Amino acid sequence: MKRLQIALVAACMFSGQTALLAEEPNLCERELVRAAAIHDVPLSMLYAVGLSESGRGGSLQPYALNIDGRSAYEPNKQAALRAFRQAKLGGAKRIDVGCMQINHHYHSESFGSLEDMFDPAQNVAYAARFLSELKEREGSWTKAVARYHAGPKNAPAQKAYVCRVIGNMVAVGFGEWTSDARAYCNR
Repeated sequence: MKRLQIALVAACMFSGQTALLAEEPNLCERELVRAAAIHDVPLSMLYAVGLSESGRGGSLQPYALNIDGRSAYEPNKQAALRAFRQAKLGGAKRIDVGCMQINHHYHSESFGSLEDMFDPAQNVAYAARFLSELKEREGSWTKAVARYHAGPKNAPAQKAYVCRVIGNMVAVGFGEWTSDARAYCNR
């Protein structure tokens, strides 16, 4: 865990060039260590989920949106809010927002405002708390990660997402493919 914290702190300090689209680099990553500790979520898993959700250019994007299955990466909060509102006016139903791509329809009531949903601290903290609650309900981190992304009756999407998260963990050096994981993910 200490190695991961050091790596994330170093990434926050030195990878400003990789966060090309954000106003300030690494806004999301700065919140991961705190949220993981508060909600007792494995930091490497939380980071890999974030990479799976809004990762681009080597870092999580605070102003990312997924609008009915289409990704959008806005340069700042105002542009993201504008894109969200335009999408809603255009009839979009499924909109995920921020660092951890929190679904507006299902989770907006847990935030004070849409602006709060795009706040990296609140977005990441909510995702960590939600994953922790899912783990309690589902019984394992694997099932919690699966349910973070897809509903209970969508096993193919759950499996694909778990494999993507594992792949991100391996890609950033926080694990290796085990024989069980390879078999599960058909690798």
